[in-house]
Amino acid sequence: MPDTQSHPRSLDESSAGEYRCYNCGAFVTQDFARVFGNNDNEVFGCLDCMDATAVRTGGAHQSQ
Repeated sequence: MPDTQSHPRSLDESSAGEYRCYNCGAFVTQDFARVFGNNDNEVFGCLDCMDATAVRTGGAHQSQ
């Protein structure tokens, strides 16, 4: 399991092939990262650490 205090590894860097939220370290699916993450599939917020409205309006693809 990645250290959540530093940036979690993205799918390309992870041997387990998991995406993680850079804000809270929670697991997110590849589809969530593709849809709500930035162009590198990095997720800076997820449904565990922000509300659904914030995610839908782009809050998950930008660093806070």
